[in-house]
Amino acid sequence: MDLSLSLKNRLPMVDFLSEWEDFATKETRAKADAMIQAFDDSQEMDKVALAELVISLAEEIWPARYALARFFKEEGALIEWDMVEKAVRRGTAHLMERFKQSTGCKSLDEMLKHEDFDQSFREEERNEIEKVRHHLLESYWAKHPSSLQPLIEEGRSILEGCKQRLEELKSIAEGLPALLAEELLSKIKSLEDRIYFQGEHVSLEVLDGEVAYYREQKELPIEE
Repeated sequence: MDLSLSLKNRLPMVDFLSEWEDFATKETRAKADAMIQAFDDSQEMDKVALAELVISLAEEIWPARYALARFFKEEGALIEWDMVEKAVRRGTAHLMERFKQSTGCKSLDEMLKHEDFDQSFREEERNEIEKVRHHLLESYWAKHPSSLQPLIEEGRSILEGCKQRLEELKSIAEGLPALLAEELLSKIKSLEDRIYFQGEHVSLEVLDGEVAYYREQKELPIEE
């Protein structure tokens, strides 16, 4: 199973903290900074404490990531495209404009997920767009937190629903036969990675479907 973030290796965890700490509270940023500094100074680090901080920060900032994704996917799509296009190099901006005209993409998200994106941009240009985009998300978040507040509250409600359903799946796994429990626990780990670390919005309907399926499997008689 491929996960976007390993909670067993220090470097990817520290990288995650460094990338996303600006969306966290002052207290969480201070803890993240201390961990990052300890890593940079080659100090001994408690992997369990580091993993717990990464998970805590990921949960804390998820509503902000959700709010920004929703805003820039809908009413803010043109704002995001213009900001990124103006910030990247001229050559990259030209490719973006040409790609937009040829594919009809109306947002940066559409462009990045388009099947021809990888063939139309070199790795250097793709990385440039992603880095600029992330930097501009941080900048927009710092300048417009109040305007995003309704979406943040919506994100908090969705995240709470996700957490409840993930906990229910973990509870169901405890009563399943070994192979099925292993399958479900692997699926839970994948869902947690997608939600917390990739910042994906996995719909509550999808999670409800998983709960219903494995609850039904739990009720089936075990073959002798």
